[in-house]
Amino acid sequence: MLNVILYDSHPIILRGLKEFFKNLGNEFTFFETNSVNGISKFLAGHPIDLVVAGMNEKTGIDAKMIQKHNAIPWVVMYNDNLYKKALSLLVAGATACISKGSSDLETEQCLREVLHARRYICESTLQKFGYEFLFDPTNQAQIRNFLRYNLQRKPNKLSPREQEVANLLVSGMKTSEIATTLNVRHSTVSTIKRTVMLKKNVINIVELASVLSN
Repeated sequence: MLNVILYDSHPIILRGLKEFFKNLGNEFTFFETNSVNGISKFLAGHPIDLVVAGMNEKTGIDAKMIQKHNAIPWVVMYNDNLYKKALSLLVAGATACISKGSSDLETEQCLREVLHARRYICESTLQKFGYEFLFDPTNQAQIRNFLRYNLQRKPNKLSPREQEVANLLVSGMKTSEIATTLNVRHSTVSTIKRTVMLKKNVINIVELASVLSN
């Protein structure tokens, strides 16, 4: 029997969260709460195996709470406009990060991965992993620590288009120049560049060039 804290400020979402556990092959005891104080109370009073925390604009969950209880896996579920805060909790120690807009199948897969002691980042989160977060110098120590896990579920082999963009990047071309050369939008090249960096576990072009040369 696994003890799971389910937290969200919306009762309907709390009820829905339990549905995702039906096909996971374990028996669960759920501790439901709509307050951060409730999480603290359950953590203090019970041996907890997993925390699933829904984020919204008013949530009080912060990095300190996760770091204090970092022996317990945390799944952060977030509204799409809060992805930067969700990512900050991920690099602070949360085990998984998934958008509330993800499919039921992906949400179930996320929980399954975490219960098998693996990290998980949903596809939507990866697409939103913006340069303002990834390449901010103040975040790079945390990012490097996070990337050591190497996104185990993501293949590191580049697609033909990703390889093409990667080659152009290491040749010295700027994102705007690549967009013109390939006749695609600037945002498309930015997204591909972000994916390349994540797949190759690097944070700058110099490191990318070194990895591609091996």
